Amino acid sequence: MIDTVSHALPHGITLSCRVSGEAGRPVLMFLHGFPEAAFAWDAMLEYFAQPEHGGYFCIAPNLRGYENSSAPQDVESYRPKFLVKDILALAQIVSPTAPLAGLIAHDWGGAVACVQRVQAMRPPLACTYSTAC
Repeated sequence: MIDTVSHALPHGITLSCRVSGEAGRPVLMFLHGFPEAAFAWDAMLEYFAQPEHGGYFCIAPNLRGYENSSAPQDVESYRPKFLVKDILALAQIVSPTAPLAGLIAHDWGGAVACVQRVQAMRPPLACTYSTAC
């Protein structure tokens, strides 16, 4: 089952997210590409949330400007460093005591994931990641 939740980030951005699985389990985060949104990952969220496929807590945020996430008017607000800041803050909210089990991304989300991986601000956020083409 897919649920939609909103997470208010400490720096004033809110991300609308699609989630599946039990909170408190290891987290898989999925980042969408352009022009898709978080819904593109629904089948994967449900699959990996099942106990026989890892029983992960799966989350796919809608990046800034998509669906019900914050949509700043200033174009500068969409620079990769700000998108990465969003993902780092979200990871801290959904997995505060452990690293993400995985960061899966596609297209533009893959670019954000790559920058996040390189610029991770604290070792607990380091995780394995994959980009899907």
